Amino acid sequence: MKKVLISLLAVAVLVGGMYFASNSEPPKPVITIENKTVKVAQGSYCWNGLINAQCVDKISPPDLIKHHEIKTVVVSPGAELKIKFNRKPLENTLNASIWFSNNEVENAPLNENVLSVPKEKGVYIYSISAYWEKGSSSYVFIIEVK
Repeated sequence: MKKVLISLLAVAVLVGGMYFASNSEPPKPVITIENKTVKVAQGSYCWNGLINAQCVDKISPPDLIKHHEIKTVVVSPGAELKIKFNRKPLENTLNASIWFSNNEVENAPLNENVLSVPKEKGVYIYSISAYWEKGSSSYVFIIEVK
């Protein structure tokens, strides 16, 4: 009986630790396009964890791409990019922007977590951001339309 109680306690501590660890930082998106997964870098965020709250300000999206050495994913013109989180953001808070080489930023229209990439050939750096009850976060990635 004592072994069973110790085993149950160990399982409870393990599950509780995993739950708190998974809620201590913003969820990371899974971004797919044409059966390819796009590598994403964490951008700036503010997050309220169980023990602490923190805001982290990161460098610009183009600099994050360079710093993390993120490779471009080649896609077709007008392809649909799907954004999925394991924890759904608050309704109507997911936004996307395109960063241009001169650091100009333009909103990119999203429709139900789906983004249509440009039809013009070129390299595009995207920034997405969202809000949850515990805070907000941004992410960056890069594609090339060929």
